[in-house]
Amino acid sequence: MKKLIAVVLGLALVSSAQAAQVLVKVLQESDPISSDVLTEMPIKSCRIEQVPVYGTSGDQKVEPSVADKAAGAIFGGLIGSQIGDGSGNDAATLLGAIIGAEMVDGQVGKKQEIIGYRDQEVCEMIMQQKTVQRITGYRTYIEFGGQIWQLSTPISYAKGDFVKVNIDITMAD
Repeated sequence: MKKLIAVVLGLALVSSAQAAQVLVKVLQESDPISSDVLTEMPIKSCRIEQVPVYGTSGDQKVEPSVADKAAGAIFGGLIGSQIGDGSGNDAATLLGAIIGAEMVDGQVGKKQEIIGYRDQEVCEMIMQQKTVQRITGYRTYIEFGGQIWQLSTPISYAKGDFVKVNIDITMAD
């Protein structure tokens, strides 16, 4: 009965003010509040693809293109033009162009071609929506006015910590 009278007197004193901030003691460690949260997470996605393997299948005569022959003739003509004077210079230029074109035409090389296929792992990161459990708050228990109250708080409190609580008291008619 004495407690009730003390609480009523305390409330009567505070009732003249609209709101009050009270420091109260936490009774036990806060309990986490978990919720399902939808979030996007990066997932590594891999697959096996067949890719071509290039190689040579032996010596083959590589047929030069018209552009290759023209480039050889121009290059040979430029070199030939550096030799001789007058009509000798013209002849050297012509001879250089012919030799340059023939050199390109007579090339023997190895032709690159697909000789097989091999498996290769190809990976990429994709975003996937996933539901995960996350702590979204804490249940904190305090004692105020002789009663135990449960609060939802954004942080966890330990037993014996103090919490500021806003109390709005109005008189009933």
